[in-house]
Amino acid sequence: MIDLTVVKLPKGSAILLTANIGGATTSISNPNHTDVYTDTFPDGITIDMPIDKFYNLWLENLVADYEVIEVGSNEKGEIH
Repeated sequence: MIDLTVVKLPKGSAILLTANIGGATTSISNPNHTDVYTDTFPDGITIDMPIDKFYNLWLENLVADYEVIEVGSNEKGEIH
């Protein structure tokens, strides 16, 4: 199984390979955002989520053993 993490960006969304997330910091420009560093985004990608909520999401995705059968988007284009 491939573990993916879906996050909301300030504009849009991103899907990250959970195992490739190397770290995260509170964004300097906005404390309600988190800069996430991955193998794909070594310079960081800013997500629209405080670091404590991202930590909980990241940890849950690392330890949880569940599978999403279908991925879709709503009328706003948000992935769920």
